[in-house]
Amino acid sequence: MPAVFGNTMEERALLQDGVLSNFNDLTSTIKKLILSRNELHYGNIRKELWPVILIFPLSVIMGDLRYFDLKIEAFGLQSYELMLFTLGIGWFVLTFIPKKFIMPLLQIAAICSVLLVPFQLLLTNDTARLAVFMAFQFINGICAACAFYLFCFKLNNIERLFGMIMIMSYYGFYFTIYRAYEVVQTFAKTWGGVAIVAIYLVVVFFCAKQKAEKDTETSSDGRGSGVLLIIALDIVYYMIMSMINYIEWAGKIIYSLPYGLGSFVSIGLIIIIMLLLNRNVLYIWLMFLVFSLFGLSLLIFDSKTVQFTGSLIYGLGDGLGYIIIYYLCAGAIKRSKSLKMFRIYCLVFFIEYFIISGIYSQIFETYTGSNHLIALTIVLTLCSICFLLIPLMQMKLFKTDWTDGIHLSNTSNPVSEKYSHSLEETEAININDNLNLTCREKDIFTMLLTGMAPKEIAYTLKISNNTVDFHRKNMYRKLNIQSRAELFARYSHKFNQPKIG
Repeated sequence: MPAVFGNTMEERALLQDGVLSNFNDLTSTIKKLILSRNELHYGNIRKELWPVILIFPLSVIMGDLRYFDLKIEAFGLQSYELMLFTLGIGWFVLTFIPKKFIMPLLQIAAICSVLLVPFQLLLTNDTARLAVFMAFQFINGICAACAFYLFCFKLNNIERLFGMIMIMSYYGFYFTIYRAYEVVQTFAKTWGGVAIVAIYLVVVFFCAKQKAEKDTETSSDGRGSGVLLIIALDIVYYMIMSMINYIEWAGKIIYSLPYGLGSFVSIGLIIIIMLLLNRNVLYIWLMFLVFSLFGLSLLIFDSKTVQFTGSLIYGLGDGLGYIIIYYLCAGAIKRSKSLKMFRIYCLVFFIEYFIISGIYSQIFETYTGSNHLIALTIVLTLCSICFLLIPLMQMKLFKTDWTDGIHLSNTSNPVSEKYSHSLEETEAININDNLNLTCREKDIFTMLLTGMAPKEIAYTLKISNNTVDFHRKNMYRKLNIQSRAELFARYSHKFNQPKIG
């Protein structure tokens, strides 16, 4: 009778070696999956651009704060649905506006927002108030879309991430403090709302005078930039996020306090994972899917304790998704250098708030069962599709240089200071040979040719060894070489600066 594999010591050793090899391969794959290419650092926040950093968060907060006290039905739709529609139409306007008119349009829209505030405060008839609020949301949609243009093209990664953290801090405040205290609600609906709109107007005009980062958008069509894939993720996020409207307003099973605490926890996780641990944004996206699905699943139970926990987890997932999807969209649009991609995003935003919200409204209105059950079914389906597409996203999107060309330094670029002459030579090679190297790849190209070891490069640039390795491999691929020896053989003679030992 033939021996069963694993019976002898030699076979068991082979089996153990095979298992260990597979485990090491799996560990290596997981590490590669979550390694960061974001290179975020607080030192890259430019103080002179504070008005530009504030403009998009204030747009969101201003639009969100002004209508939550109005809960009436018109034309068979809830008031919040009607205002989502007009918000989407405001974004749609930006699909047609030439670049030179974006800032003037933002200023006009900000002025109109201020002019509409007295009507919001003084009108008592609900129908009239709804009409004014819808007009306000249309104007706010224009404001937010114009602000998002600045958010995309004027800011860098850490500045955009900081802006998203500000928005999520507001949402945490809204669910934990605003809803809990009547006096806070009264103030926010009156003088607080007026103050936000006034601050927004001031910031808009400061932005118009601010000499921000040079415009990076071109007439490029943005192909190959990953923007369309990220926009697809944005649609998924919106479809999952929208569930809260239908299970909170109809089922009232979400507890505000834990949901808001989840928003604050999401900020903490973003800071830890992306700034301290330096992990990949895919890591955050996966956490958003898992927490959203798990939290929504817990809300199906009647137990208040379980629903409390579900609200916390669902709020955590929603917070992670909200922060990371806008961060990704803006970063990808800037990287594409394409105004066309920005306009496509505005069009998709309109589709989400006008068309998808309309479809949701019809589905939830005609469905006779529990809103929570249909919401769970939709989220489960979307999450399953996303999990299946993770390899594609990893290959097409998250293996991308997201550095924005920013050097991780609190002051100036250490490479530019010490190797300015060599960098000029690198730039000449990059242009003459059409290598299409990124800013970080050019740094590493230069430092390798001047004799620095990868660990020295990582220390100098204040990035991880893995990040250096990532850019080095990308650079070798573009140069069609396999080793540092080939790099020296091909390019060292073009460098006049002596090598550093």
